[in-house]
Amino acid sequence: MTSRVPRALQAAALATLLAAGCFGGSAPPEFFTLSPPPGAAAGPALASRPELGLAVGPLELPRYLDRPELVTRDGSHRLVVADAHRWGGSLRTDILRLVADDLGQLLGTARVSIYPAEPRFPVAYRILLDVREFEGTPGEGVRLRLRWTVASGVDGRALAVEESVIEQPIASASFEDLVAAESAALASVNRRIAERIAGLPVP
Repeated sequence: MTSRVPRALQAAALATLLAAGCFGGSAPPEFFTLSPPPGAAAGPALASRPELGLAVGPLELPRYLDRPELVTRDGSHRLVVADAHRWGGSLRTDILRLVADDLGQLLGTARVSIYPAEPRFPVAYRILLDVREFEGTPGEGVRLRLRWTVASGVDGRALAVEESVIEQPIASASFEDLVAAESAALASVNRRIAERIAGLPVP
């Protein structure tokens, strides 16, 4: 003979599952990563310098961006943290990786190390990055403000210090297009950095 208590527990459990299926059960988060735009990384190569050694990083990132979730802007002063849309790794590592990949392709060298890894080749230049703004408004545009320094790999002396500001339109209100626009904005800055390095005298 079946007791009434287990039946009550079963009924409660069934009701909980049904409620979760109908009203609860939030969808799992979507994950994104910065990646080069279709085609060449940041445009046609500027040089072929296979002997050139580069070290990318460290990177300074505002605390409000240094988090797993994507951050968007709603108006001039309000930020929105998109809990259901997250970075597959981290925004910090994505930026460093994309800068390193683009500079390597634009300058024709595979000798590019990414902070904090120690390079195993002579370094001609170190690229230091300071992100001041990097967020967008879905369906509108992305704003990237990045201060960067090209320093001598020998004595650390600053050879070039610039601030790049990029306004990149977003194709739609989707987060996929938002991340694509962020990737394109960063690619534009990477090309400017590569142009500056290509114009420096060979160390």
